[in-house]
Amino acid sequence: MFDGINLFFANALKWINSWVGNYGWSVVIFTFMIRLVLLPLTAKSRKGMRSMTKVQPKMQELQKKYGNDKEKLNKKMMELYQKEHVSPTSGCLPMLLQWPILLLMFTAMRVVANEHTIQMLLDLMNNADVSMQGWLWIKNVFQPDSFLATILPAAGSNLAVISPIGYSSILTQENIEAARAFLQTPEYAAIAAQYGANAFVQLPLNFLITSFTVALPNSFYAFFHYANGLFILPILAGVSQFLMTKLTNPEQKQPEGQQLAQQNDAANAMNSGFMKWFFPLFSVWICASSNSAFSIYWMTVNIISILETVVLNKVFDMQDAKAELKAGKRD
Repeated sequence: MFDGINLFFANALKWINSWVGNYGWSVVIFTFMIRLVLLPLTAKSRKGMRSMTKVQPKMQELQKKYGNDKEKLNKKMMELYQKEHVSPTSGCLPMLLQWPILLLMFTAMRVVANEHTIQMLLDLMNNADVSMQGWLWIKNVFQPDSFLATILPAAGSNLAVISPIGYSSILTQENIEAARAFLQTPEYAAIAAQYGANAFVQLPLNFLITSFTVALPNSFYAFFHYANGLFILPILAGVSQFLMTKLTNPEQKQPEGQQLAQQNDAANAMNSGFMKWFFPLFSVWICASSNSAFSIYWMTVNIISILETVVLNKVFDMQDAKAELKAGKRD
């Protein structure tokens, strides 16, 4: 079932690319389509979170009054939820659906990237024409957007992260082994040099019990002409994630009472110190280590989420204003 869903996402992306002719813009369009389908759930989630925010003062009063009696507090809280017609899970459950979609998109774009990489290497091996998928400042969307990433896979690499996929006609064991063997040949080293592979210094590093290699451009010319990207997507992803976290997790006003204030201080510190900074930093890391196509998806999702939050908040403000005006006329 999981492979079937991955195949659907990968084929949908390929279908869009057959019309657009560029995988970078195909990912942007596909992301807009996904977010459009999820918009009703997003609106429901935002409304649920907004409702919970509105009842926060009343919840804090109950906590202050019944803080020493948990059974009574839980009972009063349930009565408050029923009276205000809110659910503590209404803002969370719709948002949880986005994580499986995120993982599916990551897997689908990794499959597409691996297919394109293997096919490109096979074409180079057979002296066929190679179509490089660029996007704006990125020279190959199937490599990371980084000045540490080369346009083509480094000569001598073994493509260890690529494994056969049962539903892919390209990602077969035979094709992968042929591509791996080609990477070890002098012929490929000469081809990679034409794309600036020799303009990078391979620096082996050891970290704890692991060892890895970092490619560094050996000149400013190499940085601007042969680096696959400029590290713009990871930065934009981190900044947009920070803004989105600020919009969707506003800081709550501290309640009165020393014990309750201390509890709220700890919760607020966790929110501001962990939620505010962890996810932006995680966004930078995942986009720096993933292919640019997935980074485009991540950044586009964040930007759309920011726009959705701003627009939905304005819509909800208008609805609240109309409801208050209607209630005032009744009085």
